[in-house]
Amino acid sequence: MRNRAIIGRGFGAASLAAALGCLQPGIDPIYLTVLSDARPVPLEAHGLVVGFTQAGSALGALTVWWLGPVLPRGSVLAAAVLAFLCSVATALAGSLATVLAYRTGYGLAMGVIYAATMAAYAARRPSKAYGAVYLTQLILSTLVSLALPELMLATGAETALMAMALVPALALAVLVPFVRSASMIDSPSGIAAGRSAVPVAGWALAAATFWFICSTMLVWSFSAALATRAGIADRTIGQAVAIGSVVGALTAAAVMRERLLVPLPVTALLSGLALTSPVVLTVPGADGAYVASIVLLNIGSTAIIIRCSGLATATSRDSRFRVFVACTHSLGLIAGPLLGTAMMALFGREGLLIGVALALTGGLVSVGWAVRAGFAGATGASPEKGGAPAPIGA
Repeated sequence: MRNRAIIGRGFGAASLAAALGCLQPGIDPIYLTVLSDARPVPLEAHGLVVGFTQAGSALGALTVWWLGPVLPRGSVLAAAVLAFLCSVATALAGSLATVLAYRTGYGLAMGVIYAATMAAYAARRPSKAYGAVYLTQLILSTLVSLALPELMLATGAETALMAMALVPALALAVLVPFVRSASMIDSPSGIAAGRSAVPVAGWALAAATFWFICSTMLVWSFSAALATRAGIADRTIGQAVAIGSVVGALTAAAVMRERLLVPLPVTALLSGLALTSPVVLTVPGADGAYVASIVLLNIGSTAIIIRCSGLATATSRDSRFRVFVACTHSLGLIAGPLLGTAMMALFGREGLLIGVALALTGGLVSVGWAVRAGFAGATGASPEKGGAPAPIGA
């Protein structure tokens, strides 16, 4: 009973740590504002800050995937310490170059935390696991976005920026029971132990996860700029983001079941239409249409990403494949803005529609590939029900 309680706390810790590991994209708008007020970071450098942070996150996630069998169990604790130090150093940085270096280190560390803990938490009931992490991340993002401006007004931008070190500090605190529970397990689900076959459908669903996250970030990264150019007020943009976050959280709660009510290809098609809506509906004099499009974006992206991530994870008992599925999130986060920037440079605003069409085609083709490979789309039940958090390494 005592061991079961410790393992249960380990799962809870993995859930919260994974949400903290992917928190940054959700708070970037307000975080970047505070960063520019506190440190020598011009507004035009915000894209660089986000790009360096997400590149570090992708590298960290890939490191866990590639080196998982040889990483010690305490690696996530070391990563949390590194993230804390980089966060403090960012608040003290004296130049843009040092800010970029520290944000890369922060992203690397949080990428390690997210990939390791998300893979462990998704070992059983993966759709519910991804839904719970997304729901927690949305709640935390909302709380931080509300609290940080007030803290900046009360204490100054420098103090508010330093306070962001509390995020990796909290991650460090919750990772202790995670590592403790993992250390009790001599489990075939650990990254250090053997490999299991991954069916073609699993790889196809992992590819779909990447493409749908890429599509989401492509649209999300430029949605505010599109609204501003259309003459939509900042207040309306803020309201749209807030409403979209609430609806996204409700969507995450709604799809936290393992058995599908709607066939995956239908969900993919409807989500693709929803993801395209901000590019099509953001036009001058149509504030209501813009708000509706952001709501649709949140519904579609949340539903399809949770579904594809959970179903991909459920196709195999291979723990390194679970890490790979988590890696597709970090890779999609950086690929989307890059694709959007390239398409905008080549074709102007129409390039956004071209870019999202290309990414969505990749997602839809991947879902079709999964169905053709034998995935029926009827259930997402995990093969590891009743399992325990997988250790990071030997």
